[in-house]
Amino acid sequence: MRADDRLLADGALGQAIETYRQGFESDWRDAYPGVNAVTLMELKEPPDSAGHELLPVVRYAVGPRIAAGSPDYWDWATAVELAVLASDKDAALGALRRALPLIREAWEAETTARNVRLIRETRDRRGTAESWLVTIERELTTRAT
Repeated sequence: MRADDRLLADGALGQAIETYRQGFESDWRDAYPGVNAVTLMELKEPPDSAGHELLPVVRYAVGPRIAAGSPDYWDWATAVELAVLASDKDAALGALRRALPLIREAWEAETTARNVRLIRETRDRRGTAESWLVTIERELTTRAT
């Protein structure tokens, strides 16, 4: 990648983070823009430290949807991704067990697998690899085909 392409990509990433963050802050009951914001914050080089502050708020936001009694795939997939971001293996695997039976379309698992892969690859480059992320990615990828 050329240097000017890198600057453009970094600028676009910053804009995406800000847009998702604003979306989440406009309605904290909707965890989806929040999980996208904290995921992109993790992918930023260096990672955006605000992601660590926002992560527990987003985790809290997905809770009521799950507790309401009829969570769908995306509610559990959000819980998986947030647990991955928090490096919480047990919570990630527990949420994955709940998400897998709710997959309706292969692209749902593919989307979540891609996000987990991006997080894993970013952490691998930083030297903070977590081997259990491969298991989560593989389980999702298997269902995406």
